Amino acid sequence: MVGAADYLEALKRRILEEKRCGLARLEALWALPLAKRVRKCRAIGPLKVLNVQREGRRFLCHFEPSSDDMAAFRDGDRLRLSQDAPNGAAWIRAEFLGLTEMGLSVALTEPIGPELRGWTLDEDFFDLSGFYLAGLDELAATDHGRDWVLPVLMGEEIEQDYDDEAGEDGAASAEQAGANDSQAAAVAACVGAEIYHLVQGPPGTGKTQVLAMVVSEMVKQGKRVLVTAFTHRAIHHALRQISARVSCPVMKISDLIPQDRDGIVFAHDFAQTGLVGHPGPYVLGITPVSLATFRGKAADFDVAVIDEASQMRVEAAVLPMLRAKRWFFFGDHQQLPPVVQRPVIDPREDSVFAALAGRQHQTMLLETYRMNAELVRWPSENFYAGELRASRLTAGRRFGMEVAATDSLLDAQPAMVRREFDHKGCKSHSDVEVNATIGLIEEMLAGGITPADIGVVVPFRAQAARIRRCLSFERFSRFAGIPGLAVDTVERFQGQERKVMIVSFTASDPEFIEQLADFLIYPQRLNVAVTRARTKVILLHSRALRRWLEKRAGSADEQAALALSLLRAAVERQPEPFVQWRA
Repeated sequence: MVGAADYLEALKRRILEEKRCGLARLEALWALPLAKRVRKCRAIGPLKVLNVQREGRRFLCHFEPSSDDMAAFRDGDRLRLSQDAPNGAAWIRAEFLGLTEMGLSVALTEPIGPELRGWTLDEDFFDLSGFYLAGLDELAATDHGRDWVLPVLMGEEIEQDYDDEAGEDGAASAEQAGANDSQAAAVAACVGAEIYHLVQGPPGTGKTQVLAMVVSEMVKQGKRVLVTAFTHRAIHHALRQISARVSCPVMKISDLIPQDRDGIVFAHDFAQTGLVGHPGPYVLGITPVSLATFRGKAADFDVAVIDEASQMRVEAAVLPMLRAKRWFFFGDHQQLPPVVQRPVIDPREDSVFAALAGRQHQTMLLETYRMNAELVRWPSENFYAGELRASRLTAGRRFGMEVAATDSLLDAQPAMVRREFDHKGCKSHSDVEVNATIGLIEEMLAGGITPADIGVVVPFRAQAARIRRCLSFERFSRFAGIPGLAVDTVERFQGQERKVMIVSFTASDPEFIEQLADFLIYPQRLNVAVTRARTKVILLHSRALRRWLEKRAGSADEQAALALSLLRAAVERQPEPFVQWRA
């Protein structure tokens, strides 16, 4: 077995290599002309300032929007605002707030002159390596780090006591709150565990509800509970569920986040919570890195609850693990792993959930309340050993429109369908699949499906940008709520669900497919893409992609075989004769 010193050194090298690769990628991007950065959907500009407002410690800046402004970024993204010089000395850190009533809005750390024009927004490099390296130092220097955190991370089997009485009480409370058998078992396992437990939550199985039930039991015991995740959105989602179940203080330590504030009580730092010296119970949500800053350093915790742990890198998880003596990890290593910049064979090697999975201290939730019985079959058989099943409430759900569809892809059954196109040479975008997607969307909207019930997932930002641009056409103005129709990459869709999902694979250039195969048909990416839907999945792909998959699957390529099995699980529907859509 690898020794502690070697393990820590390997983690340190990983952190430094990740920093080097991430910075090199962005420096190469920043060096491109603005037009190229915009075409790659990695920048917005040039922009004209409408107005600047002060809000507490930051400034809200609103720009004049254009039809292309939403192509590059999503709410919460960290950006660089500059005069088309993101790698210069005069850029300003910004947080993207999206399209608001005031215009295209960002939050800034300092004001800008409204008279200036030519502003650009680019991806920022957010260097977290210093926090992670300091966490490794603490891991090696403290008794808690050496004796408890490090052995667990290294895979040593830890003997932990189990409190049967507490576990039974937790299960009884969960059942009373409406939990199913696997949910109640997960609550019991966490509540009874002396040190740690993992809860694997496949899509739609109520992972966040179980998390809230576990926290509620900890609150009953008077514990001071830390709730953390890598994204603010995940923390907010958990805190809302928890607030409905407990009567103790529940707060989020961070700046106010205007676009996601409903139901959340914010505090700038621990001192402002009014909980200094408080014996508990209380629940505080805070990101791992903020724990190591002035915001959260003084806070005390008994229990750390780590959500979206499958997307959290090991070095990030170290920070909350050092702050508590009991840890509960919620995630699913069969969904997307952490975003990694450096070359790796399997990105899951960075995931703390994947690192801890497969041991005895783990419970999987078995019923999905999202997918119908037909849609759950493929992910269950290929990712969850056939154990995932649709609940009685959702098993019989069917897709339906108020107006009969003219396209057979939109029939009530089967639930998973596909259409194959003969386009050639496409890489990160395909106009043929854009046109098909737009045609399906318009027919669904005309048939009574609301924009919020439709999702489109694509592998590349360029494809998403083209589809969004089409949705801004005049003919879609007759439909209310078009901004609620989500068109995005797989990474942005994890954690969301829709009644119907359109999955556009886009590519038809064999060399491009070969080059990006590990990305395009990465198993966890496919799993996430098709498990967002409640009643209908529509796959759009090229004939070239299918033939490439058949060729590679015949050569014992497991990833290609899995992707091919997805296409074969869907019923093929060909376009109606003499009908061709034009955007």
